[in-house]
This record gives sequence, structure tokens and C-alpha cells, in this order.
Amino acid sequence: MKTKLVCLFGLLLISVQMHATTNDPATVNDKLIKAFRETFPQAKTVHWNENGESYFVHFQENAIASEIEYDHDGNFVESERYYTDADMLPLHLACELHKKFAGKTVYGVTETNTDTETFYYVKLQDDKEWVTVKGNSFGVTEVVEKFNKVL
Repeated sequence: MKTKLVCLFGLLLISVQMHATTNDPATVNDKLIKAFRETFPQAKTVHWNENGESYFVHFQENAIASEIEYDHDGNFVESERYYTDADMLPLHLACELHKKFAGKTVYGVTETNTDTETFYYVKLQDDKEWVTVKGNSFGVTEVVEKFNKVL
């Protein structure tokens, strides 16, 4: 199951990279690269891309796929992390998901951070269906999609 999720995240990253113009890291601001390396010293498989007004850095850290968007001045715009470990969710959100979706397990999480908010898209599953829930750290949840599994 984890292999399927890793493949799914890999396809997502490839899709994002297809929409970005590959950029030699040497053309990315040296100050930005230095700041990134100091902030994420454990980052592996680091790839930089440019797309219009932004720089994107894709990397792995502690087995978590991540992407950060910076503007051309080196300011943080947004980040996303992709993981499967439900223990990484905020406790309030994890409790709310467990209460509302008893019997379903977490298949994958996309965590999105901006300078003003953090929200989570959590893919849940059981034997019969897939459910994607958008939630925040306050435990507010909203079902955004539901699919029946083909049996």
C-alpha cells in the first residue's frame, strides 16, 4: 500500500515539474539556496525549478516528499508536504477524523502551508469507498470528494 502511495506522490511531483521550466540551480539566487540548505540540512534529492514568478524546490526529508514555493525575492509563498502517517496530523484534526470517519484509515495526506493558514487534504479509505476530507488544525472538516471502490 505504501508503494502505491509513493508512486502516486511521485506522479504528482512529475506532473508539477512538467508544468515548471527546469532551471539550473546556479541561476537560482545563491542567497536563497544557502538559506534553504541551512533550514533543511537533511534534505535529499533536492531539485530546483522556476515557473514564471516563482522558484520551486522539491526534496525529501525524513521520508517525506516536500515542495516549497518562493518568489523571485526569496520570500516564502507556500509549501506542501506529502505523507501517509496519520500521527503527523494535528491532534484535534486526527480526533475529528476518527470520530466522523470511524472504520476508515488514512491513505495519504497533502499538507499545505501559507503564511496565514495550514490545511490538510486527507485521503481516507475502507473496503467500499475513498473519501477526501479537507481539514485544518482546529478540527474543522469538509468532505471534498467521495468515490466508491470497484468491487
